[in-house]
Amino acid sequence: MRIGAILPHLLVFGGVRRYIELGNRFIARGHRFSMFTVDGARPEWLGFDGEVGPLAALRDAEHDVLLTGSPELLEHFDRAPAGVRIFYLQIEGVEQEASIVRSGRYRIMVNSSGLARRVRTRYGVEPLDGRGGINPALFRRTAERPAGGPFKVLCYGRTSRPRKGTRFVVEAARMLRRAGLDVELQLFDAVGPGGPDPRMGFDPGFPYRFYVDLPQERMAAMYDAADVFVSAEHRAGWSNTAAEAAACGLPLVCTKSGTEDFAVDGESAIVVPIRTSFCVARGLRRLARDPGLRERLGREASRRMLEFTWDALCVRMERIFNELLARV
Repeated sequence: MRIGAILPHLLVFGGVRRYIELGNRFIARGHRFSMFTVDGARPEWLGFDGEVGPLAALRDAEHDVLLTGSPELLEHFDRAPAGVRIFYLQIEGVEQEASIVRSGRYRIMVNSSGLARRVRTRYGVEPLDGRGGINPALFRRTAERPAGGPFKVLCYGRTSRPRKGTRFVVEAARMLRRAGLDVELQLFDAVGPGGPDPRMGFDPGFPYRFYVDLPQERMAAMYDAADVFVSAEHRAGWSNTAAEAAACGLPLVCTKSGTEDFAVDGESAIVVPIRTSFCVARGLRRLARDPGLRERLGREASRRMLEFTWDALCVRMERIFNELLARV
């Protein structure tokens, strides 16, 4: 099967991991998987076994299945030769969402149950199942959590993206410190080419640590060094960071946005009912006081993530692709 994907870039952000990881699995299963971007540059942060080319190369390439999740690249998507075109919806409220889903020009695939429900209820369209994605070879528990010291709260540090909810986590940690708990905030982010350093101007007013541009092979150790991971996202599809933390056995305090496929309140996470600092702080306080609960939630979270490996998703997508192509 000849599979292609059209993306703006192959940098470390923007949902690119999904295409690299899936591409490698399709190639391992004997398929061809190519990616096309504006500049045609290969990814440097994660290995990819397939071909990468500029958008201009699309006119000379033929694909059985062509994927994109980028509305700004639809002109290239529509013109490229392909048997089946699939728009892979990865976040809620993407630009032109309604017209894309309702157009009938594409099959719609989603990466989470939340997005599947949105597509069904808003547009009356049954989406293709592209849920999940985790690499257990990279993201797994590698060490025991250190005992003693401050209660270490880890979150994604992209403060420039309000929907990520970092500000709620910062304020929740501040609230706990005011209440007398010894809390250390830990954040992480990656800096794109020419992008600003997220640490510049950041000062929560209490102890914190900010990881920037960690290599992939060191990410699990970062999760292992924390006591809890917080995801306060809004309008997410599949939360890669929460999934990675869960796979590493780190207990979660999270909104249901991007996590509901694996985060069940009281079983594998503490799911906050409203995205507020107060609710996040309440969940954190509960975990800070109960190490046994942290261990139980983390253990169950890592077990659930084994259902959502990239290999399992690739097998499901392969079956879907073959069924679609049989109807062309």
